[in-house]
Amino acid sequence: MMNVNEMNALVLKGARNFSIEKVSFPVPDSDEVICQVDTTYICGTDPHIIAGDFPNFWPTEFPFIPGHEWSGIIVEAGPKAFKLGWKQGDRVCGISHCGCGYCEMCQKGRYNICLNYGHEERGHRQYGHYTPGAYAQYMRTSVKSIFRVPDSMSLEYAACVDPLSIALYTVKRSRMQPGDDVLILGTGPQGLMAILCAKALGAGRIFAAGSGERLNKAEKLGAIPINYLDFDVVESVKSMTNGKGIPAVLECAGTSQSIQQACLSAAKGGVVSVIGIPHSDPTLPLKHMVLNEIELIGNRANPNTAQEAIDLLLNNRVDLQPLMTHRFALTEFKTALDTYEKRKDGAIKVAVKPNGMN
Repeated sequence: MMNVNEMNALVLKGARNFSIEKVSFPVPDSDEVICQVDTTYICGTDPHIIAGDFPNFWPTEFPFIPGHEWSGIIVEAGPKAFKLGWKQGDRVCGISHCGCGYCEMCQKGRYNICLNYGHEERGHRQYGHYTPGAYAQYMRTSVKSIFRVPDSMSLEYAACVDPLSIALYTVKRSRMQPGDDVLILGTGPQGLMAILCAKALGAGRIFAAGSGERLNKAEKLGAIPINYLDFDVVESVKSMTNGKGIPAVLECAGTSQSIQQACLSAAKGGVVSVIGIPHSDPTLPLKHMVLNEIELIGNRANPNTAQEAIDLLLNNRVDLQPLMTHRFALTEFKTALDTYEKRKDGAIKVAVKPNGMN
């Protein structure tokens, strides 16, 4: 048992209203562990949660502790967690989703769309969204949502497993085959990680539509760049594929325009795999999609891909170092968030260290 009563955490009290405060130390349920957090990365969803863009949903109430891309060390394990093989000193990383484990979707392994979503009393959790998260010195989590970090991997590196496994899921859902051309719309962290995953899974040419420094980064990672500010994305794709289009299209930008472009860039029989969440629903070219048998697939989070992502990192099939750009102490969260949102100094993955810099 930890002999600690309080800890420091980022407490969100309303839209754009947050501060670092002392909060009660978490107590684990039987199948939960308490982890000392090493690193929490700022996810693209975090600024929207902090800005109040999902009222009464993410989070459902205030005050609230956000953060869900994290890693740390177990300091306490509940009785069932201990019997399941988790113990003090284990190095772990986490994902945000925790299904109830009992519903039809969970039984199928699709816990990311658990039928008991939002019902903590039935065992569902989504850490950092409506269940307290990892911008804190210690994190309470179900063992269903953690994965072992090999001794050879740094915890700071492992904290990227959540977003990397989401990118991997998005690539896999496109049903890309080795040698296939791939188009990725959006060159933010998800788009850049999708480039790395597509490459690791044997993609042929990888096209990336974006702009600015992040498009330059995509090119350095091996993508063929398309600057959407200067060129028509669909026409560019058609000209580089002899008019065929792309069999596997990954939509990582989340704008109405980019989703339309994704659908129009797909080859006959192609798949558009979407991870971006648009603010407003786009108008889809449905006639074109029906006549060309183009599939549109929505993706939510990362069911069953976190361990695969760890293995890709462990075996050097994916190198995240070029994306890990900034580190801040938790006490500097305001600066960290500003750096991330304004993309200062080429910011891509911005790390927050709740227990200080090490």
